[in-house]
Amino acid sequence: MILFAMLLSLATVAGQQSPASSGDEISVVGTKLRKLQLDLNVDGGRLSGCRAKVSSGDRFIDEAACDSARSCVAKRSSARIGLMTCINDGVVAAVARERAKEESRNAEN
Repeated sequence: MILFAMLLSLATVAGQQSPASSGDEISVVGTKLRKLQLDLNVDGGRLSGCRAKVSSGDRFIDEAACDSARSCVAKRSSARIGLMTCINDGVVAAVARERAKEESRNAEN
């Protein structure tokens, strides 16, 4: 079993936010991701466990990171830099989807 401790970087996340994102939102997500460290248990090329070793302080982001890790490991993105980039991409996409849902709900009201 291989144990990874990963620090998801602010630079990758901030560079991949959509242009329509507010600077404040990018800063908040980036600050949270900067704190996040994941313990990933990879066994035989499969993710057998994921937990936030150090939480981002946002349960949604922590869970999105582990969900992304499952998908990334399944895609064989196991090189450390490739895996971190894949997880970052997944978290950014999850935050964007959640933001779009909230905007849709707000527009309906």
